[in-house]
Amino acid sequence: MRKVELLSPAKDLTIGIAAINNGADAVYIGAPAFGARKSAANSIEDIALLVNYAHRFYCRVFVTLNTVLYDSELKEAEQMIRRLYDIGVDALIIQDMGILKLDIPPIALHASTQMHNYDPEKIIFLDRLGFERIVLARELSLEQIREIRQQVKAELEVFIHGALCVSLSGQCYLSHYMSGRSANRGECMQACRMKWSVKDSDGKYILRDKYVLSLKDLNMSAHIKDLIDIGVDSFKIEGRLKDEKYVSNITNHYHSLIKTLIESENREVDRVGSGEIQSGFPADPERSFNRGYCDYFAVGRQTGLVNMETPKSIGKCIGTVRQVKGIRLWIAGGGDMHNGDGLCYPENGEWKGIRVNKAEGEVAECNEVLTVRPGTRLYRNYDHRFAVQLEKNHSFRKVGVRIKVVASAGHLKLYAEDEDGVKVFLEPQECFELAKGEGQRERLIRQLKKCGESDFFCQDVLYEGETLFLPVAAVNNYRRQLLENLSVEREKYREVLRMKKLVPEVNWREKVDWKGNVNNKAAALFYREHGAVDVEPGFETGNEQEGRELMRTRYCILYELGYCRKQGKDKKLHFPLYICNAKYCFRLDFDCQACFMKIIS
Repeated sequence: MRKVELLSPAKDLTIGIAAINNGADAVYIGAPAFGARKSAANSIEDIALLVNYAHRFYCRVFVTLNTVLYDSELKEAEQMIRRLYDIGVDALIIQDMGILKLDIPPIALHASTQMHNYDPEKIIFLDRLGFERIVLARELSLEQIREIRQQVKAELEVFIHGALCVSLSGQCYLSHYMSGRSANRGECMQACRMKWSVKDSDGKYILRDKYVLSLKDLNMSAHIKDLIDIGVDSFKIEGRLKDEKYVSNITNHYHSLIKTLIESENREVDRVGSGEIQSGFPADPERSFNRGYCDYFAVGRQTGLVNMETPKSIGKCIGTVRQVKGIRLWIAGGGDMHNGDGLCYPENGEWKGIRVNKAEGEVAECNEVLTVRPGTRLYRNYDHRFAVQLEKNHSFRKVGVRIKVVASAGHLKLYAEDEDGVKVFLEPQECFELAKGEGQRERLIRQLKKCGESDFFCQDVLYEGETLFLPVAAVNNYRRQLLENLSVEREKYREVLRMKKLVPEVNWREKVDWKGNVNNKAAALFYREHGAVDVEPGFETGNEQEGRELMRTRYCILYELGYCRKQGKDKKLHFPLYICNAKYCFRLDFDCQACFMKIIS
């Protein structure tokens, strides 16, 4: 039976455990160094604790080592990979091909989206090379993913939720050019979340001081069924910088969605992880951080991909302003408000935030005199009641188990079988008398069902044979031993991932240009061994940077503003166009045949 995986982010150990408890089949977490989120690094000790917890539920832990490396860092990376392998990490997510030339143990390797896994040619190369999994580019449509699935054997991982990089992953050099902080080194300054102006060759402004590159967040809830049908293996939530509340809520939402789709349609599909989720709250993605949602290019190109007024969270629309008086406002639309809520609304091309001090029904008393106009749509970007609920009511994960008791000649035999078919047997040596009072059998069954703080919950107890009298302490001890034995036995049946043997005969292009992100001798050697005769050094090496393509994106300002050149709607514009702020001005190039926009230094 095919298995699918919900993959959640973990900034740290606590968030990783929360993700598993809310339904993640796997989590990805930053290594002590060389992760694409430099501020989300973790110690080997904490990763080991997360691995041990995840494996109890047949869940997996992947570690990100997805930055480009310099020659001076290769030895440290090699040593760190060995330590990660020793503590049982299930796979590494990597970007730098130099890692393949290191002396590393047979840990499974995933090709990070930072490898620029957009073109079928690249994806097929990685598949033939022997990568266990390929993390696909966010820009791919459902139809493109379907075509890729038909051409490759490797597992496919697809982003389904979270922040969107406007650039093709691994192909953004804007941050490094502006600040020396490379996105390929986990140090992105997020220039795309800044205000920019767009003007034409005559200096005429098309837009002034707008967040024209700040994409809305991805939400693929409506397409999970399609992705399952296509044959996607892993559904990935972005967010290794997000907090525990965010990860819990979003993970819980997609866990429930995938679970319902699998169960309702009797699919020949199962989940990677084991256990039932006992949820402590009603999940709702709109009640967590979001910049507004889109499905990007899932079903084709569309407008409305950016929120030009703010790069911050706008949350959930709760209605429209009906009346304003001083610090009080009345709302229409049925959305309830709570004391401590944070609200926001658009005003004069910006977004303004206010706090609710006191709420009664549709009336809110705020922290300042209000200027918002009646008819304005009102959003809640901080839901105080929901935040408290998430903090107090944690979810739990438990593996289902059935217990059977056979009593004969004063002796007990206890059997346990979990939901994965793992079985254990316990035969105590003690001899017990027959029970004299009524209800003893029922009391014993009730006591056996109390699994407490173990990893299990009892689905059923079947009692056969004599009704014996057992002290409560004895029943508890047998149950504890039985479940401890089951935990040990489960580990014997856990699937262990290992790296495939790489295929040396697979060739790549004869020329690997600077966008191949080759920044060390090991990576250069790898490409030469796979057919390259010309390998250019990467952008971060400090070679010529002027006139270079700093960003390539499928998002197009012309299309977003209604000036698509392919549709002949650009006649009023004088090209080339420029994107500028107070310090920088970059030329915009448009590859209309392939539908890409480029930012040129």
